[in-house]
Amino acid sequence: MVRKVLIVCAFVCTFFLSKAQDTTVAPYQLPDIPDSLTTPDVRSEYLIEHYWDNFAVEDRAYLEAPLVVEQAFVDFTSIMRITSRESTMKAIAILLKRASSDGDILLMYADIADKYLYSGGGTFVSDEAYLPFAEAVAESKKVDELRKLRYIYQYDVLTKNQVGMTVTDFEYKLPGKDKKYRIKKLKSPYILLYINDPECEDCSLATLRLSVSQALLQEIREGRLTILSLYPDGETEEWLAGVADYPKEWVVASMENGERCFDLRVMPALYLLDKDKKIILRNTSLEEVEQTLKATKEK
Repeated sequence: MVRKVLIVCAFVCTFFLSKAQDTTVAPYQLPDIPDSLTTPDVRSEYLIEHYWDNFAVEDRAYLEAPLVVEQAFVDFTSIMRITSRESTMKAIAILLKRASSDGDILLMYADIADKYLYSGGGTFVSDEAYLPFAEAVAESKKVDELRKLRYIYQYDVLTKNQVGMTVTDFEYKLPGKDKKYRIKKLKSPYILLYINDPECEDCSLATLRLSVSQALLQEIREGRLTILSLYPDGETEEWLAGVADYPKEWVVASMENGERCFDLRVMPALYLLDKDKKIILRNTSLEEVEQTLKATKEK
């Protein structure tokens, strides 16, 4: 009996060992940097542009070993931090050209990029670096339409309301009122769009800081600035109670389906607009807003 058990155990162990060997993949290997490249900047540029040279990006075996790919990608993002925009975008294009040959592989890389470049799972969050991944999935004919939806939404969000663009026109309502207004009707030279939720802790702190800013209050009194405090999820009883004590100098409003217009990954969000509703600052800070408005006065 014992002998039979040992034979069965040996068979099972051999079976699982062979399966493990089947899914064994080569580890990531850095490219060799030519000795002729001596300065740190030039070496790092070469490294990122050739980062995937020794890696079998197209190999479906890595679908069973995503942690190997993930670690390689994390290191890839670390190099992005010390290289030029041009080299970074070139390296991403090279990677996506290879990954796009297979829908499942493309999704694996896009999912990892989402985690580390878009959703804040890493130390180098970059909408610009992430955008090509969302675009590649959204436009791929090798990815199922249902699996594309998240990336289509991300692509849509990332390609609107960027610095230099005219902000998406939207309707908003004042508390307890039925009449709808549009942001394009606001006439002050500058508009500070403050997207927030009164129940959000960070928003409460931001609201306090904005409300005690003497620089902003002076801009409002001079007619140069309108602060539009915007709740993106429609009027609710909780919101009405939360904004009851907001400064009377502000325009306090709500809108429906704010996520269709704005990137709401981080709340609160501050956008500084000029009189033509062009975005001067996006996802900015109070300090930067104050400095920018001060600089416009000094011109």
